[in-house]
Amino acid sequence: MKHYIRKICVIILVVSFCFNASGCFKPFLVHPEFKERHKQIFSAAIMAPEVDAVMLMFNGDQKRMENLIPGMERSIFINIEKALLEKGYQVKNLNLSERVLKHDLELRTSLFNVRKAFSKALDDIAKRRKKKFIYSIGSEVNIFADKANCDVLVFVKELGIKKSAGEVAKEVVKEVLLTTACALIGVVRIPMAKMHTTLLTIAVVDSNDGAILWYINNNLNTGYDPQNKEHLFTLVKSLIKHFPDAAKKGKSEETDLQQELKLTEKLSPKNAEILPIGVKPAGM
Repeated sequence: MKHYIRKICVIILVVSFCFNASGCFKPFLVHPEFKERHKQIFSAAIMAPEVDAVMLMFNGDQKRMENLIPGMERSIFINIEKALLEKGYQVKNLNLSERVLKHDLELRTSLFNVRKAFSKALDDIAKRRKKKFIYSIGSEVNIFADKANCDVLVFVKELGIKKSAGEVAKEVVKEVLLTTACALIGVVRIPMAKMHTTLLTIAVVDSNDGAILWYINNNLNTGYDPQNKEHLFTLVKSLIKHFPDAAKKGKSEETDLQQELKLTEKLSPKNAEILPIGVKPAGM
């Protein structure tokens, strides 16, 4: 029995170390053509996040926490927008509020369809249905891309979980028992009872064909409080840091823009000489 417990404790420690060690694994997945397609990604629009929050009760039931959802939606949206701007992307506006959807049934239907397709894609990704990371939400994303005039769409799913006092007490007892068992066989383990959990998934989708170009989640580090704005800020930052900075536009494009700005300055009223009526500028 002691040998069995020792093996369990050692496995827990090794797995925890590996998942937290720098460079042990890549926490994100990319489309085979991501490197090439990324060269043409300059702008993004964030789809309305799919957010839910529940409380786990002592008897195993779940109670939906409606009061947490609006705050979670705002925090996640603002933090992702800020992170993308810092990486040099232009973030386009895409209003998918209930007020807009109420008056645009086609848009509402399309939103329902792409969310359903996204959920199906996430399920396929979790089950590793394909050898290569080639998953798509479909071309119906075009209606949102056209509305925002962007290169990619950012899909977001978030689930916040809190625990009741009874559930926390049960978790603490389990942790203490496991820690004690490890101590009996000489394995040091720090008890880590989780009072809350936040699960966040972010996917960057090509606005043309709906291909998922980049995907990440925090399933290996879920101990974030969905009610804590600082926690959500840290969570988003820890994920988006793996997404590459925006591609630089070509020198020829920059040169043309600079020349256009210089020409505009020359033709602007502030640089023009104001002369009396009938008097022509010198050299004409």
